[in-house]
Order: sequence, then C-alpha cells, then structure tokens
Amino acid sequence: MNGQAARLEIVRPAIPVDLDGAVLAESWSNDTWLTGGSVLRVCWRGDRKRLLREAMLLESLPASVPHATVLTAGCTQGLTWMVARRVPGERLDLVWPRLSAQERHDAVIARAGALKALHGWDPPFEVSGELRQAGLAPPAVPDDIVGAGIVPLPIARLYPLLRWLEDQPGMDGDLASRVRERVEDLRPLVSEAEFEDGVVVHGDAHPANVLWHQGRLAALLDLEWARLGPTDLEFATILADDPGTQPRELSSAAPASEIPVLGSLRAGYPELFEREHLTERAWLYDICFRVRQLYLCKALDPDWVQDLASLAAHPRVRFD
Repeated sequence: MNGQAARLEIVRPAIPVDLDGAVLAESWSNDTWLTGGSVLRVCWRGDRKRLLREAMLLESLPASVPHATVLTAGCTQGLTWMVARRVPGERLDLVWPRLSAQERHDAVIARAGALKALHGWDPPFEVSGELRQAGLAPPAVPDDIVGAGIVPLPIARLYPLLRWLEDQPGMDGDLASRVRERVEDLRPLVSEAEFEDGVVVHGDAHPANVLWHQGRLAALLDLEWARLGPTDLEFATILADDPGTQPRELSSAAPASEIPVLGSLRAGYPELFEREHLTERAWLYDICFRVRQLYLCKALDPDWVQDLASLAAHPRVRFD
C-alpha cells in the first residue's frame, strides 16, 4: 500500500462520506481525493494545522469571494483533513491554452475581483487571530519554515534557508553572497508589521487554484496558505506561475505594461498596483519564493539556480 492509500485508510473511519471508489487527484501539498460530490484533502506534512485554519476561513468567507463549502474537517492520528463540496469546473491553468485572448483577459479580471474582495473582507476575530498566528510563528528549522508558508517572510524566516543555500555542496559562493546582499538591500521595504496587521491574502493565487466553469470564476481553491499580510504579497506566486508572466531565462526586467496578464490584473484590481516601491517589494517576494523552491528540491536544480542568479541581478518585472 502506497503512502496516499495508507493515509486514506487512517482517516477513513472519521470521514462521514463514502470513500469507496475515491480517485486520487493531482496535488502538491496534500493528498487530494475526489469522491462523488465531495473532495477530501489530507495534510500529512508541514504545518498540519493549515487545513483546519482553511476550514475555519471558508466557513466565514462572504459570497463575494467564490469558494467551496466545507462539509467537515478534523484531525486523526496526526493527520488533518477537510471535506468540501465539489464545485463544478476545471483548473484555470488547464483551461488557459484553450481560451481566446479576450477570454484570458476576462479570466484574469475575474480572479482580480475575487482577490480584491478577499483583501477587502473584515474577518471574524477568531479567524484573523489564527491567520496572524500562522504568519508570525517563528519556525526554527528549514523544514518547518517551508511547511509554514509559500513565501518565507517576515525576514527571520528566510535567513535559515539562505544559510542552507550557502552550505550546499556545489553552490557558487559568489552567487550566494549576491543573493544575501540583494535580500539585505530590499528587506527594509517590507516591514514585519505588515504581516501582523495586514489583510487576508490568499498566498498561493496562481491559476491552478482558480476553478473556471462556463466562462466564469467558480471558486478560489486551496486557501490553506492564507495569512495576514500586504496585498501585494500575491505577486509572489502570480509572477512565478502565471502563464505568460516570465521567460525561463531572465536577461532583464520586463515592464509590467508589456505583460498581458499583469495588464488584465491591473484592469480588474488597480489598487493592487498602487504601492510605493512595488518593483522592489515584488522582487523580494520572488527571491523568497525561489529560495524556498530550491530547498524543496533538496538539490541545486540548475534551472532554479539560474533563475535565482538572474533575480540576484534584477527583478523579474518593473512596475514603474
């Protein structure tokens, strides 16, 4: 029995839905099972409380933020799990190649609107308290840090990952120094207070976490990485994973005005772009995201190292 099937058997007695015939779906952070009209996700690594926080968040979200309905959630033998009602639709990243230019524009505007509604939402005290705790708890070792969030900030979270990077066999010492120097240059532009008193951010709002159905946004998915933070933190995964936002090799920063996805995002959520030092702030988020990804690889993937080398020299996008 493989790991996913074994974990399914552990939680099965606690799950109040029929799991016979459940089908394993693609997922990066959890085991995800589709069964009838329900979706079961099982968290077995990293901060396992994140699914319980997501359940609390989803139960409080307003209709202005399209989302799935939680049926139940719990913890069984150290595994956390959540069952949600299955929402009709297909992941936006899978639909994207089939969409026309206008349909892509409409899809990005819809996502922008959902993020704007999320950022403008005033959560209940208990929800904001849980999200604040998730964002500021000081995990001490790299495994805990990468398991606690997509973007290792506040900055104290990044330093252990930088030390890991510097200690890797085969790591170019000059590159590691340039990355650390760049982080130190950019660090003052993003304060720790922004993660204590910020708004609710999705934290992983790339197209794979957008459900698209019959020309409309049906749901924002996988809010397990949601936290309090600055609105522009969303650019970390938007710049990293959105179709058309980056070439694999970066020779220079691209003007945001020349990237259609960002143009559509600005049309749907202009306030997201109205922040001083946005280029530099998004640059820091991007570096943090890339360092985390390198750690997750547990090896110095040449493409990721090259990407990090480019980011040490210049930002991916210039917003001015």
